[in-house]
Amino acid sequence: MKTRREFGSGVLVGIGAALSPLRQLWGSAPKPLHIEQLLERFPAPLAEAQSCYRADIAIQIFRIPLYRKRGVGGAVANLRRYRSGNESAVGISFLAGSNPPQAGGVNRFGYIEEVVLEAGAAPAEAAYFGLMTSSPESSFESARAALGEADREQAHYNGIDGYLKASKSVSTSAAFASSGKYTWSGHPSLAGLMKRALLDESSKLKEESRANPRWAVPLTFLYAISRALRQPEGKHRANYIYHGREFELETVREPDAKKGAEFQEAGLVKNWASVLRLEGRSKQLAKNGKTSFTIWQDASEANALPLRFEFQPKPFLKLSFERDPHMKPLTRA
Repeated sequence: MKTRREFGSGVLVGIGAALSPLRQLWGSAPKPLHIEQLLERFPAPLAEAQSCYRADIAIQIFRIPLYRKRGVGGAVANLRRYRSGNESAVGISFLAGSNPPQAGGVNRFGYIEEVVLEAGAAPAEAAYFGLMTSSPESSFESARAALGEADREQAHYNGIDGYLKASKSVSTSAAFASSGKYTWSGHPSLAGLMKRALLDESSKLKEESRANPRWAVPLTFLYAISRALRQPEGKHRANYIYHGREFELETVREPDAKKGAEFQEAGLVKNWASVLRLEGRSKQLAKNGKTSFTIWQDASEANALPLRFEFQPKPFLKLSFERDPHMKPLTRA
């Protein structure tokens, strides 16, 4: 019989789907990804900010907590600014996943990176790349089967390579198999894995090329959230494009004195009054389901990287990521 600890850890199989919006989803020399082609216009970043996070889990039924555990995984967020001549761009990336030894052997991770070319204060072009481990489990019983999977030789992955400009979206998704030993904190170049998958005949590829006059502003997911974190307090709405599909992002930004006091006591902020909370909801316009999340930020920080963020990928599963200054920074994915 599984122990209570194993049972709780088993639901971590949902971490891959929660870490990013990827799930709403090696011949010749590999062609550069769209994000690499856009970055060819720029030298090294002029400025870069990074925040590391500890991942915690909570299992609850009818909002009654049944199980909690700290440090089941981690995450890293990066914000980079580029300039070349009259052109400027912002790069945003997010890498997160589980730590198998602390997560009952469950190994899930996901990565997403965006580069947005700005014309004034508005995006003019954008490219994005993402990759994540595939997480087909949808129940407690199937989740239990994932315990100890960190020892498997092969794993399945989903990736995407996309580009946006005014009124046009081009993207290619890939489902492929590779080593099962990779973790969020130990892996080869994820862009390299994706490029090889795009050339591999065994990969399942899906290409999308769509035009829509409604997409005059090529807005991407992370960029839309970053912009929302810089807006004045109150309600805001924006539409972004992902893999040829349009999503609506609704946000409410307001002070949170209670959480601010907790962050100040933990030494994460100097002044509790500078803490703001962003409540967000993302919805694909062609569907009814919504994804909700909450982000806390220190408004006195110029980079606007979160102090903490949390969301609930399943009714019984809540994931939280809180900034941890003791975590060691990672190299680029």
